[in-house]
Amino acid sequence: MRERAEWRAALCAMLAMSGTGLSSGRELALFFGQLREAAWVGIPAASALFGLLVAGAVSRGQVTLHGNKIDRLCRILRRILAALVSVHMLKTLGDMGAMTLPLRHGFAFGAAFGLLSALALMRMKYRWAAGLCVVLFVGMFYAACAADPTPARVYVRTYADFTLENSVPAALLLALVYAALNACAAAWGLRGLRPGAVRPFGVGIRCAGLMCLILSLGNLALLRGGDAVIVHPAPWVALSARWGLFGFYLCAGLQAVCAAATLSVSFGTIINR
Repeated sequence: MRERAEWRAALCAMLAMSGTGLSSGRELALFFGQLREAAWVGIPAASALFGLLVAGAVSRGQVTLHGNKIDRLCRILRRILAALVSVHMLKTLGDMGAMTLPLRHGFAFGAAFGLLSALALMRMKYRWAAGLCVVLFVGMFYAACAADPTPARVYVRTYADFTLENSVPAALLLALVYAALNACAAAWGLRGLRPGAVRPFGVGIRCAGLMCLILSLGNLALLRGGDAVIVHPAPWVALSARWGLFGFYLCAGLQAVCAAATLSVSFGTIINR
């Protein structure tokens, strides 16, 4: 039973960070794609660090605190960061609405629909099931992008000098930054765990494994797309364009689902829900 609870907690953590670290493609390109072979050092390092930080968050959440000044300051900073993330996720949802909805005010409708979806997700009893769906959705999308042998066509001439190419120190530093940023959102999704319900390192190991798998698939997809895709402002759009209109809506749906998932936990953090 404890192993099942740990898997469910890990899926909740992955659900929470999906909008900040997985959906747009720019994060993977900036933190890993530009590194080329060194990315295969950064990805396991980022996954291991992410797992350790999640384990630390679970461990801290299972300890009763007494409201000291440092803890109150952390709560204030956490809400400020959650507010910034919420604004960014709402903008992402609005952008998806503007691109896909045949309406005059598509941005507003997209943001409003995303907010309603996030509120509904906040009230969802089995959030781990939503996390499982998102992990499968993202993983299969990345795998399909990596497996498709059709060349990705980018109709903008771009030149890029990958100054961090094959740099192991840069890979480790970027891995640390990537893990730390996404562990914040993951920790929001783990609030409310009962003391002793899960083992912190059990959850951390599962989170590390899931992240390593998804990042590896995403990096393979970026490498298959080539240099023009890595520097593209929307890499998944360029890769999914090989599938026509279906690929465009699939990519937009991926980003909207992940943004709504992260919005649900960041908004819940603001209102302490």
